[in-house]
Amino acid sequence: MEGAATQDRRPLAYLADGLVLTVVLALVTVVGHNFLAPDQQSTQALADSATSVPTPTDSPVPSPTPTVTPSPPPTSTPASTPALTPTPTASSVVSSTEGVTTSLPIPSPAPLVEQPEDTINLLLLGSDQSTGGNPGRTDVIVVVTIFPDPPSVSLLSIPRDLYVYVPDVGFERINLAYRRGEQANYEGGGIALLQDTIEYNLGIRVHRWAQVDFDGFIGLVDALGGVEIPVECPLTDTFPDPDSEDGQTDVDWEPGIYFLDGKHTLWYVRSRWSTSDLDRNRRQQQVLRGLYDQIVTLDVILRIPEVWDALGETVSTDLKLEELIHLASIGSGLDPTDVRSFLITKGIVQGYVAPSGAQVLLAYEAALRELVDTALTPPAADRVDREPFRVEVWNATGDEGLGRVAALRLGWEGFAVVSVSQVESQYAQTLLFDYTTSPKGSPVPLLSSLYGLPGNRVIYAPAADRETDFRLVLGADYDPCLATRVNWWPEDLPTPTPVATPSTSP
Repeated sequence: MEGAATQDRRPLAYLADGLVLTVVLALVTVVGHNFLAPDQQSTQALADSATSVPTPTDSPVPSPTPTVTPSPPPTSTPASTPALTPTPTASSVVSSTEGVTTSLPIPSPAPLVEQPEDTINLLLLGSDQSTGGNPGRTDVIVVVTIFPDPPSVSLLSIPRDLYVYVPDVGFERINLAYRRGEQANYEGGGIALLQDTIEYNLGIRVHRWAQVDFDGFIGLVDALGGVEIPVECPLTDTFPDPDSEDGQTDVDWEPGIYFLDGKHTLWYVRSRWSTSDLDRNRRQQQVLRGLYDQIVTLDVILRIPEVWDALGETVSTDLKLEELIHLASIGSGLDPTDVRSFLITKGIVQGYVAPSGAQVLLAYEAALRELVDTALTPPAADRVDREPFRVEVWNATGDEGLGRVAALRLGWEGFAVVSVSQVESQYAQTLLFDYTTSPKGSPVPLLSSLYGLPGNRVIYAPAADRETDFRLVLGADYDPCLATRVNWWPEDLPTPTPVATPSTSP
């Protein structure tokens, strides 16, 4: 890549930033799925003229003799929603910054999550602070938990509007804790107050952290040559744009595969106009995976010692070089199913109006605790050794990019995608063919929820000698946005419809 081996230190520094924000991001990637590797192409700035990147047609790939295994665990969500703590009549606190008396009691510190001794909790932050500016808000907050033995990773995104008790300050949105710490000269600075806030409210002890501002994020993506993003939901927004004649740019992205430069990637992760803060967390994790894919493609990981000295122009971290190399060694052995994603969503939080009038998110204590415990605890030993269910995707939508959008989502949900194929046949509806021979541990409820499938569109065709466990046929009604649901509520297994299996070729 141009600039990587020259005297141009700026691109080199951004590559170092990329290592911190992606290698340290627990190396979240869909490793080893060659047919999902990003296309090698130049960066394309996408605004009004954004276009989908065509996807090559792949033939189904034979798979080894299957082992029937239970479904990988979905994102944990509570079976029921407890009530919010009633508004008290006493024990209120006064915010030292707003001078407003809240109507919430000062909570007791959350008990620390019990974890194996060698577990590493990394706090990854994206700030709206401009380089050299005043303390910003941490609008991207991700806790990455690495379990070294056996290697696995959990990502927990924390909404910026989560309303929490900030020690020595009062109730605030969590994205303001860093700023309050900087303004009050809190011991250890803003990062220390944010760490203490997370530990106080969520019971998470942060071991290491890394932070980048918007300028650094844009430079990182551009230094990597752009990033490939599977857009699952329509996104419409207007952004300030110094490169535009009128100072702003409208974006209108439909579902598909996009290759974005730094500016447009930042817009993608920050947009809330047509979505929500909760959905923004999903897109942030999506972009982090895409960034790591690009770093793997460029073999940047092999250059960790070389780029380390260039680190620091746009990223702050307390990681040491040897720690980063250690994390890279852990990540090199990760499989896609070793990475679990967790989002704080409806059912775990609800809307709340703070005394200042701000629209915030207030957590259901029991539901949040259940999610945090699940996210920060290593998967059960019996799950680690299980093979993921295999899925082949037939794309009959007429849009080549949607096949890869579906495949990437399946990988994120813990499935092994063996092929993505274009089919000429017309399918009005999306169908799921189930070739497994036992309903025990079946992922059919999860797959049905991802694609909005009623029982009569799940076709049971058991085959002991199968080369794939499921075939997903994307029909004209395929809506990738359905799969972005943050909560998956288990339902009864739909009654399958036994019919003849279609031909084995697209």
